[in-house]
Amino acid sequence: MLANIVKKIVCSVIIIPYLLNFPFSAAAARADMVQTKIICRVNAVNINWWDNFSDEYLKDYIYKALERNHDLRKAALKTEEYRELVKVTMSKEFPTLQFSPTFARIKTAQNTIFDIETAALRSNLYVLPLFATYEADIFLKNHDKTKSKRKEYEAKQYEEKAADIAMAADVASLYINILKLDKVIKTQEKVTKIREKIWLLTKDRHLAGLASVYDVTYSDKLHTQAQINLTDLKRQRSLLLHRFAVYIDECPSQAGSLKRGSFDKLEFKGEIPDCISSDVVVSRPDLMKAEADLKKAKIDIRVARKEFLPTIPIFGSAGYNAMLLKDVFNWANIFGLVGVVAMQKLYTGGLLTANLKISKIKYEQLFEAYKQADLTAIQEINDSMCMIKFDTQKDNANMKKVKLETYNFKLIEERYKAGIISYLDMIQFQETLLSLQTEKDNSKAQRLVDYITLYKATGAAL
Repeated sequence: MLANIVKKIVCSVIIIPYLLNFPFSAAAARADMVQTKIICRVNAVNINWWDNFSDEYLKDYIYKALERNHDLRKAALKTEEYRELVKVTMSKEFPTLQFSPTFARIKTAQNTIFDIETAALRSNLYVLPLFATYEADIFLKNHDKTKSKRKEYEAKQYEEKAADIAMAADVASLYINILKLDKVIKTQEKVTKIREKIWLLTKDRHLAGLASVYDVTYSDKLHTQAQINLTDLKRQRSLLLHRFAVYIDECPSQAGSLKRGSFDKLEFKGEIPDCISSDVVVSRPDLMKAEADLKKAKIDIRVARKEFLPTIPIFGSAGYNAMLLKDVFNWANIFGLVGVVAMQKLYTGGLLTANLKISKIKYEQLFEAYKQADLTAIQEINDSMCMIKFDTQKDNANMKKVKLETYNFKLIEERYKAGIISYLDMIQFQETLLSLQTEKDNSKAQRLVDYITLYKATGAAL
């Protein structure tokens, strides 16, 4: 019977706190939290803004990255960790309760003092105490520590949001450059074929005595260089595809099979404001994080000052104490203890003063960091607006050049058909046209990336 009683007491100590603290349906709760986090990421990156790019796959790839990317998941877990640290700090504002049921079997030794013999006595002791400790936060020091941790958690949230926006921008930029390389590689393949034709024609002309050996070797060199350029472009595309696959949690070896649209159809159809509001600047995640860090540092100064004040722990104990199990819950066997202690640090070797100065220095550092972040944000927005303006002008000029050269090539073709110029002259002119087309594709890609740069600079607030 005694063993059963002890077993019940032990089980109550272990199981009851477990039931009180363990979250039921943990898997379901975790799944809901993950889904909520994905929704937050989607909202953070302003996912519908990506509809401005006339591509059927881009938006889906950004969503996949937000859902699957391991770096973003790691950042989310870090934010979750900081949220729990807030609870850890907050717990110091509340009393601590501890239940320590005790059973003891007591045997007194035989007493032979003064030749008086007494039989050994055996007895049981049942104690059901409840211990409580609490630091009276009359100066709100612990409360300020909690506020500091909340600001730290808030800063981590803004940091996570900035990572989400950066990921969306990186995925989009990679995708655009991959589409551009698809187009440029096709153009370079045409150039390579043209240079091969020129080389073969030059060889024939040499055999006919119309070209020198130098002409043959030079045309061969140009053909070889075209092959090298084509290989470099394919290598570059493969590396970008591998990186892109990792972003969306796909196997890099299968990156070549990823679906993608046409670069010729890709265009930005959104509207860009002539000027960006200051509200957009201050709402950038990095600036919001800098502001949260600054507020935390200010609170930390307050905490450092309050370390000079006394602490007042309050402790107490209450419970039942009995020799017999049936008398444990008898009101007459209840006991209690309450105590208050006031502690004041008189000398710490300059520790408290140094900590206060450190807190003030950190605040000044973060203030400078905030001002710098503000200026950097304004600079990045202005830079992006400037790049859009001038790269658009450059792209329009390249487009005009391609149109004019295309028109000229039609005239060259007519002259070739009329027998005025040779086939060699015609395909050489065609190569020039293809080179201009590649230049136009590069300027178009840069212009599209400029919009993404502005999107990132505004914190997805376009």
